[in-house]
Amino acid sequence: MRALLQCSAILLLSIPLLAQPAKPPAPKPAEQAAALPPGAPTVELAETYFKRAFGYDTNLQIHVVNIAVTPSPDLYDVVTVFVNPEGQQVIHFYVTKDLKQIVAGDLRPFGADPYKEIRDLLAKSAFGAIRGPADAKLQIVEFADLECPSCRESQPIMEKLYEEYPNARFVFQSFPLVTLHPWAFRAAAYMDCIARSNQDQAFTFAQSVFLHQKEIESIVRRTDNEGKPRVDDAEVTGRMRHYTETSGADPAKIQACAESPETSARIDRSYALGTSIGVNGTPTIYVNGRLVGNPKAVPYEALKAVINFEADQAGAK
Repeated sequence: MRALLQCSAILLLSIPLLAQPAKPPAPKPAEQAAALPPGAPTVELAETYFKRAFGYDTNLQIHVVNIAVTPSPDLYDVVTVFVNPEGQQVIHFYVTKDLKQIVAGDLRPFGADPYKEIRDLLAKSAFGAIRGPADAKLQIVEFADLECPSCRESQPIMEKLYEEYPNARFVFQSFPLVTLHPWAFRAAAYMDCIARSNQDQAFTFAQSVFLHQKEIESIVRRTDNEGKPRVDDAEVTGRMRHYTETSGADPAKIQACAESPETSARIDRSYALGTSIGVNGTPTIYVNGRLVGNPKAVPYEALKAVINFEADQAGAK
């Protein structure tokens, strides 16, 4: 087993890091200390471990961004960001209560109906743009970022699924990765405001942003006097207003809504919903609470097999 874990660690580092996942905000030390019980691993201990375990790779940077308790009383979740020249990726490490063992990966739900808790939570709490009947027994929730290239590339798959499963409820839940995508939060705010008035217009807006994502990037990205990249806020607003108007919504009304504290809180809540169930990159989809991940990374027929199976389990036609 020990040899297997060592091989797993090496394989982990041999996999190219993805550019999509964001670095979660680190809590203040006082807040973290208050949230953890006595004897929990500290950030200092975790950082010392990672330097000792992976210090041989000089191209690799590892940032411990959070330590939290897990649903299991015997494990602590050490959330880290691995960074190399190819990109960055959030990785969860689980440390045993006695601080003697660590394993990388994801905790998956277990039981006779392992996806019930997340299924019920998403049915109750997902509030993004919606397509399909509200009372559908099959719900597909996509956590996505309007500035994310991988999300753009997965949209034809999501559209195909929407056509093939007209009785399913599709939810586009915003998960803006602001560390990587500086205008994603504002795009999410515009989409949220449009959706509260007209769901179809919200999806039209999203499709327009995805279609012109590269164009938007080229327009809003600037370089300051020191040669550092920045985003032109006025250009972002102009682009968002433009695609709001082409969706059929009122750009002035939607802008006022998008810039309100209420909407910012809603986007924060959307992001928190995703992190609470383990989302750390985009796009990530859940089918009736079952984590599928990036639909683009799954063969389409395999993706349909999972959806059909979950539909059967739910008694959906």
